[in-house]
Amino acid sequence: MNLLSQIFAGGTALALISVGLLEIFRHGDQRLHRIFLIEPDDVLAVRMWAMNVGAYNMAFGLGIATGLWMVNVGGQTAGGSAIVIFCCASHIFLGFWLWVTEKRLLISAVGQALFPGLAVIFYMLFG
Repeated sequence: MNLLSQIFAGGTALALISVGLLEIFRHGDQRLHRIFLIEPDDVLAVRMWAMNVGAYNMAFGLGIATGLWMVNVGGQTAGGSAIVIFCCASHIFLGFWLWVTEKRLLISAVGQALFPGLAVIFYMLFG
C-alpha cells in the first residue's frame, strides 16, 4: 500500500473517530445542531441513532487504523490493505448515500467520501 493511500486512509480514520465521538457524546450540543440537522426538541428522539452511527463511524475508523498497523508493523500487507480498502470503499458509498437521503448534507457527504475515495484511487493507481 503506497504512502498517499495510507495518508488519505489515516486522515479518514482520524475523521471517523473524531466525528464518531461527536455523534456519541455531543449530539445534544446546540452548537452542533446545524451540522447534524438536529432540532433542539428532537435530541432525545435521535439519541439512539446518533449513538449508533457514532459507534459505526468509530468502528470503521478503528478498522482503518488496524489495517494500517497491519501493513506497516504487523507484516500482514495483503490483509491490512484489504481491511483499509474495504473500510474506505464503504465510506465512499456511505458518503454518496448520505447525499441521496439528505440533499442538505452535500458538504458532509463530500467530506465523508473524499479522503477514502482518494485512498482507494491512489491504491488502484500505485498499489
